[in-house]
Amino acid sequence: MSEPSLFRHYQIVQDVDGNNVELVRNSEQVAVLAFDIQRMEYVHCHVLLEPLQSRAAFEEGCKTLQKRGHPGLARMIEFGEDEGNPFYITGNVDGEALRTYLARLQDIPGWLAIMIATRALETAIALCERGEFLAESPLDNLRIVQTASQAVQVLAADFNVLSNSDGKKRALKAGFEKQGKALRTFLVEQGGMLPDHSLAVADFAELLSACLSCAGGGVIAAMRELRASLHKLAPQQLSGEIPTAHKPRALLAPLLAGYQDVARGMVNLVRIQSQRLDMANPYSMRGTLTKTGRSVLIEQVPPARISHASVKQADESAFKITKQRDNSCLITLALVNEAEEITCLAEEVAEGISLAELLRERQCLEVQEAYLVLAGLDTALTQLERSTLPSSKLRLEDIFLLTGFAREDSRSTKLLVSKLNEWPAFNVIVRAHPTLASMSGRGCDPAVLLPPARGTTPTPWHGGWLAAMCKFLLGFVSPLGVHAEPRPDTRERETVARLLDDEVAKMAEAKPSQRSDFLARYARIIQHRDPAPKASEPVRTGVAEPVAKTRAQTVPVAKPPVKPEVSVPLVAESSRAAPGALTSGGAARGGDEPTIGFAELLFRNGGSEPSPPDAPDWALAAANVPPTLPAHLIPREDVPLWLKAAVFLSGSMVIGAMCAHLSGSALWQKKHVPAPLEAAGNPSVIVPVPAKQVLAPQQAKAPPSSVPGVKVAPGESAVPKAIPVPKPPSDIAAPPESSDARSSGISLSLPPGATSQLRDQLPSTPPPTPPRP
Repeated sequence: MSEPSLFRHYQIVQDVDGNNVELVRNSEQVAVLAFDIQRMEYVHCHVLLEPLQSRAAFEEGCKTLQKRGHPGLARMIEFGEDEGNPFYITGNVDGEALRTYLARLQDIPGWLAIMIATRALETAIALCERGEFLAESPLDNLRIVQTASQAVQVLAADFNVLSNSDGKKRALKAGFEKQGKALRTFLVEQGGMLPDHSLAVADFAELLSACLSCAGGGVIAAMRELRASLHKLAPQQLSGEIPTAHKPRALLAPLLAGYQDVARGMVNLVRIQSQRLDMANPYSMRGTLTKTGRSVLIEQVPPARISHASVKQADESAFKITKQRDNSCLITLALVNEAEEITCLAEEVAEGISLAELLRERQCLEVQEAYLVLAGLDTALTQLERSTLPSSKLRLEDIFLLTGFAREDSRSTKLLVSKLNEWPAFNVIVRAHPTLASMSGRGCDPAVLLPPARGTTPTPWHGGWLAAMCKFLLGFVSPLGVHAEPRPDTRERETVARLLDDEVAKMAEAKPSQRSDFLARYARIIQHRDPAPKASEPVRTGVAEPVAKTRAQTVPVAKPPVKPEVSVPLVAESSRAAPGALTSGGAARGGDEPTIGFAELLFRNGGSEPSPPDAPDWALAAANVPPTLPAHLIPREDVPLWLKAAVFLSGSMVIGAMCAHLSGSALWQKKHVPAPLEAAGNPSVIVPVPAKQVLAPQQAKAPPSSVPGVKVAPGESAVPKAIPVPKPPSDIAAPPESSDARSSGISLSLPPGATSQLRDQLPSTPPPTPPRP
């Protein structure tokens, strides 16, 4: 297999057989699929076969498309001449040509035909607003992409950048109205009242092609009317999804390994939950890590023949950096594995609400809400810059708002229809590593609204990029598939619109401002337009954690002059004399006193509209909500009764032993004294226990003396002798004497050395017995 060709920093993509992937080949141009090594995304390289008749018109058309980008148009990246051949580079549209898509079908559901016609008109309107860039055969230059289970988009991947003299002939209003009326009549009659009723694809394709061929800059109003009338024909609720045979094919899917091969390479590390694809992100599968049990998204890293080695290096760097604690605002890359010549990655699922999903539900945000998102996004971008990851593209689908609730939780659904200043404190996290969805051009990139910079900028995340993001948040430019209702232009929105246009103009002059400067100007507009709360309305005193902790330091919000002798606290109600700055609470604070950020104040007071008394306290609700973990992961709190009793008894015994030891009455503190032994044969004789001592041999052989009053000689033993104690006789009479020799009994004899007068020494009469009490 031959090595991939390289044109400047664009590597031509090859298929399995080593052939270049061609997208268009006709008498005018040849377009091939390429990979931009610097930006790490796929592009279309268009090479014109004929020399330019008017180079000025060519350059003017390309510059217009660069300056006035649109989400429905492929981004014009670069243009020029190479060895006499004019060329231009556009972004990738990951779908198939609209004519090819309709040619392989025989019939199509009515609701799907209405959606395709509506999306094609939207793209044609955006293209005609910028000039006569619609090609002669629109169905060949428009590509269809599936973005959800029930939604498709029609995008422009090629433009007519050459001088066209008959452009005015196609812009006749009468001709367009005639073709538009025929298309609408066909959809109404053939489609019927049922949305699932099928109609002939050949007739639909012919009418749609004739209608788009008559489009131009002079019939934009008529095109908008036709689009609005077709939008009313679309059903409000759809059942099911797009049939399998009618699903558009992804452009990069045939160049990658199959999903079974990916699952086989990760079988020992990840348990695949389902191989059913989400068409909003058709290159990833959902699974669970075998070791940790965490939910992850698995996708393939494109091989070197269709991308560059820098993609794998960026993923490996993200795998190491996103696990660090200092990068908590970056989505963690849990795994990068290579098996069977297939490299796959697994990223942890962000359990939050993406900005794309939020805008699909809300359509646009208010001015105060947009500031909350931008403030949190600034913190995430700061971490992204410090991580030194080679990331240059962030889509709306790559930015998530984390509230602590799972996405499937019903509370997240309620938050989608609530204002952001009524949410609990949320964090903003971003996806910093390259993915196939991002590299293939899927999703909405805010940078499409920015003109190309004349020089190199130190960072792609400057004030101009935040301004482009803010245009999508406020509804000045709607993402694909979002139809924002026109809002009344208040003075606040008009001022913010001028600020955004000014930031974008600075980008064209190669003088983009810093994010902190843009946010400071944005905050001054809100501060100036935000009315002060009434004195009768109480101000919340609970301090919530701000979204952006550094906002009070990095965003210098201008404060009105305040008298030095007046100091009004933040929680003052009726004593507040004059309104002050939102970040200062109307009081002059010292340098050592803590200040609150503008985002925190919006969380407290809800912006210009104070919260009603019966408004839900989201912070309290979030603290008292039941856990969201599965039942088998929640630690059990019930303790057996026997264990409680054993712990109680053990503790009681330990405490009792300690108290007895301190009082001195413990058993181990008492000294055991040995009891005296009674003399054998005479209970009245007490024999004391002799002390342990070493005796000489001659002392040990000396016979003991039991006679009272006998003194021990110096040579005799020093062991004390037992002293006999007289005991009172008992009342028991002695047995009578008998001469019978056969009678059995015990005869007592005197000990050796005793005299026979011991019996005579006993008293004759017993002592008197004391009376008992």
